[in-house]
Amino acid sequence: MTSLDRRDFLKLCGAGALTAGVVPGARLAFAAPEANAYDTLVIVFLRGGCDGLSLVPPTGGNDRAHYEIARPDLAIPASGTGAALPLANSGSGWGLHPRAAALHALYQANKLAVVLGAGMPAPVTRSHFDAQQTMEYGTPGSTGSGTGWLTRHLTSAGLPANITIPALSAGSITASSLLASTEAITMGNGNDFRVDSSAWSWNARDHYRDDNGNITAPASFRGLVECLPDLWAGNSALEAAGRQTLDALSIIRPMNFGNYAPGNGASYPNDGFGNQLKMIAQILKADLGLRVAAIDVGGWDTHNGQGVPTSGYDPFGNTVESLARGLAAFYTDLDGAGAAGYTSRTSIVVMSEFGRRMRQNGSDGTDHGYGNMMMALGGSVNGGRVYGLDVFAGLADQALFEGEDVMVTTDFRRVLSEALIRRLGNPRLGRIFPGYGGYSPIGVFQGTDLPPDYSGGQDAIFRSGFEPA
Repeated sequence: MTSLDRRDFLKLCGAGALTAGVVPGARLAFAAPEANAYDTLVIVFLRGGCDGLSLVPPTGGNDRAHYEIARPDLAIPASGTGAALPLANSGSGWGLHPRAAALHALYQANKLAVVLGAGMPAPVTRSHFDAQQTMEYGTPGSTGSGTGWLTRHLTSAGLPANITIPALSAGSITASSLLASTEAITMGNGNDFRVDSSAWSWNARDHYRDDNGNITAPASFRGLVECLPDLWAGNSALEAAGRQTLDALSIIRPMNFGNYAPGNGASYPNDGFGNQLKMIAQILKADLGLRVAAIDVGGWDTHNGQGVPTSGYDPFGNTVESLARGLAAFYTDLDGAGAAGYTSRTSIVVMSEFGRRMRQNGSDGTDHGYGNMMMALGGSVNGGRVYGLDVFAGLADQALFEGEDVMVTTDFRRVLSEALIRRLGNPRLGRIFPGYGGYSPIGVFQGTDLPPDYSGGQDAIFRSGFEPA
């Protein structure tokens, strides 16, 4: 069964709810009738080092000339067949990969923003493992952190004690950004987060219903789901953990993920990313208090045969299209009259551990680089603009880091800090990003600016027992 790692914030939904006979697909009784009144931050991590210069290529000016020289076979065309989709308000000219059309439409609607030259400051690492760890810990140059940056946000945000599901890691393992969180659940598929599946699928009283949803099982019938609360009634740590698991199951089990109908005709891609985004949308719209979610997209390590949109072989483009269609479906699902307010209170940040080299390699691919792009999507994003242009170093040889890579000119923590302050109302940057200072917003997100609080630090979290001081 999927592992569970969280505090006992589900006490008010005790294990007895498992026997309450909730009709599958019904909205939970404690859900608010309107969209949630709080903000949710979704972090989409592109694992493997996304080639930002193919996802967001230059389309004009001197940078375009340097780009074409460095990538004679891999450059995304600026015009004609397979051309980049132009981005307005991008200085001398930048575009989106042609297979990111779904994202381009959101950019034109001012819901998507792009940040150039984003990444970790020195010390530089081109190791996937180290770069992902330090970025998800929020501690560039150090992998010794015992908590992820989203964990530290949750413990310092002063959240209400009775939130049902504050955090979700969509996948088979918990994202490192939620490392050591006692408030996050981890699941790759909502239908798998149960004990009454496969050979045990008959073993629950509420599976016996007539066409009107009434339970037809004998009153004395008790299946596995009904028996477990008795088995875990003691005071041991194992039994306490079992009760917490049952609490979670009492929320997730009735939601009937397989029959979820996305709003506004949204069509998710039928792949792992699309299905997990759909799961996040369903949980978010159930108004269970979801504040943060982390989700991964793999397939970005393009050392060999990266492909181009002008040929029939375009694996990079396939991954781009899945990303774009998934994010566009997620936005559409949360938008409109059927989910009023969800898009305005949901912000998505897309990031990767590093970019790729400026120059293509001898295997028609690109090797590990440094600087990259970030993207932000949401109803409260100041979209339709490319940010970071004022400090972007450019693509000339002398402007590249070590003569090879895009220079990092916007600290990734600056973008995340703006989301934390303006959207989530948490200015405690000293705890969330220990050692980070000098924050100033770049304007990607709408919202109120709060004075950054650089006090405390990671140790303060441990001293207060993972609760806000």
